Formats: sequence, structure tokens, C-alpha cells
Amino acid sequence: MIKVIFFTANGRKLAEKIPDEKQLIDGTAGVTEKNIAEAFLNQIPLVFIGAAGIAVRLIAPYIKDKTTDPAVICMDEAGRFVIPILSGHIGGANELAEKLSAELSATAVITTATDVNHTFAVDIFAKKNGLGILNPSAIKTISSRVLSGDIISVKSESLHRLYQSDYRKYLRPVQGKEERPDIVIVGNDGLISILKSAGLDPFLPLPERQVREEFLLNAGIDASCLYLFEKNLCAGIGCRKFTGFDEIFSFLKDVVSNMNLCMACIDSVSSIDIKRSETGLINLSHALGVPFITYSAEELKKAEGYFKSSPFVQATVGVDNVCERAASLSAGHGAKKIVGKMKTERVTISIYGKGSR
Repeated sequence: MIKVIFFTANGRKLAEKIPDEKQLIDGTAGVTEKNIAEAFLNQIPLVFIGAAGIAVRLIAPYIKDKTTDPAVICMDEAGRFVIPILSGHIGGANELAEKLSAELSATAVITTATDVNHTFAVDIFAKKNGLGILNPSAIKTISSRVLSGDIISVKSESLHRLYQSDYRKYLRPVQGKEERPDIVIVGNDGLISILKSAGLDPFLPLPERQVREEFLLNAGIDASCLYLFEKNLCAGIGCRKFTGFDEIFSFLKDVVSNMNLCMACIDSVSSIDIKRSETGLINLSHALGVPFITYSAEELKKAEGYFKSSPFVQATVGVDNVCERAASLSAGHGAKKIVGKMKTERVTISIYGKGSR
């Protein structure tokens, strides 16, 4: 879904032509700020129909981090131009602008340098490969070097990404132990080591970008090297009705710390669809900065594998296990059970690892 904000009658007419699933918002009705806040909280794309300056002023108080801000696009009310103004790569604004321009016979105005020059964009590389970005400020260093024609050296435990056809001419593995890499890609254990060396708790969500980058800098970690990490853990969670965020989060922290799993590597929170409005689970997904995915009982039944069966859960929600089945479905083909069903009186948690990419 996208949120489309218009300010005039002509703007409304154009908004109604957008074929995508959408919520139309009258920018003169006094609910604009509320909807912008919701979009930034839930990473919902925003499309403004009107002057770019108005859009910039309205979103300015909510902008935090290029790795979490939603796509923001501006269109003129005549429908001639579609302009991404925030989160072109990770948020998907450039891709959405191209899509809308095709649907509305408009012109997408793409201004990001790597796109204009048809070259490698490291944040797109990270997004496509399921990688988190630890120190986003280093992206500009990598992009600048790519635009200068440099080949980027990468240190990674799994090198298959570097040989994908889209990336072979831009990336190469480090040569020898003495070479300092431009990009380091780490898994769960590597990220835990880096965070601990910087004085950060790996069993809590990452602090905001500026805070964590300051910790990394103070620990002597090279600010020009871009650190990427695997976001390949899927947390499936079941809970009693009205279980609060604090109770769910506390148990999740216990689980990841006991299993030596980095909280930042969690890529999604999932449950059964009757929990779609459960505030504790919604707030947990916000705290982790990840999607909250729900499945019907019938969908959960189709999950493949061995799951701990509960007659009580079966009688209550129509499927014998929620947490393991939800985590398995979210992790996709080739999923690996890392943490089987663990429970307190009111919460159940399971964690699966995604199949190899």
C-alpha cells in the first residue's frame, strides 16, 4: 500500500488514477502530519501530489536514517513528472517512481548518481542480498569510488554474491591478509564481535545510526570501511491476548542472548493472522525495525517440517503450532530451525534461519 497526499481537486483526480493499492489523503483536511508519522513508523511509501517544497517541509521532522526511512515521491498535479525525493534505493523510491511513471505515462526524474551513471549502488546490493548496513555514512565513500572507476574489495565469509553477473565488474574479494577491505560482510558471530568491541549490546536492537557510528569510531573501527551484516533470522511469536510489548521483548532478549543470536540479524516478526492487531507484537516489530507478517491458520498448516504440537493451541486457533510454523514460512525455502519452540506462560518464540541465497 502507498499513501497519496494531494492538496487540490486536480491533485485528487491524478491520485485516483494511480492503480496501486492506496490510501488517499486530503492534505487540507488536517490529518497530513498524522499520516506522515504513520508512514515513517511503518515504512509505508508516500506520494505527494503538489510542490516538492511542500513535501520536503512536511517530511523534514520525521527523517531519521536512510536505512529505515520510507520511499517519498513527489508528482506535479498535471502528472508529467514523478520525482523520488527520499530513500531512492533502500526505501525503493526510484523503483516506485519508475513504476508510477509507466502506469501514468509520466517521466520519472531519477537523480541518484549511481543510477544516472548506470553503475553499482552498494545500498541496492545490500537490499537485494538481505544485508543490513551497520555504518551507512560509509556508503558515500564506496559510491564515490565506484563513480571514479575503482574496483571495490570485499571481505566476506561467503563470496558467491561477488560473482553474480550484476556485480562482477565492480567487486572483488580481498587479496591476501594484508589488504584492507572496502566492504566487510559478516554473519551473526562476526556482528556480535564487532558490536561488543564497540561497547554495544548485540542482544538489543541497534541504536540509531549516529549513536552506533560514534561508538564504532571511538572503538577504532575504520569509518571508511562499509560493514554489512546478514539479516537472515526470522522470529515467529505466539502470545496470549493483550500481552504487552515489555513481556514479549524481554523474553525475546532472553532467547537471543542464551542462543548467542544478534538481535540486529532478525529480519521479520511473524504470527497468526488473529494477532494482526496485537499491540505488543506490532510495537516489537517497530522496535526492531522489521515487518510484522501474519499468516492464516490454513497457511500455517502448509509449513513443511517437524513442529511441536499443542492440542490447546490447535483448539484455540485452528493450528497446532504458531511460532515455529510462522518462522518457517517467513524464512522460506531451505529454512533452518535455529531455536525450536520456547515458551513462558504467555509467550512462545521460535527462530528460523533463511535458506542460502
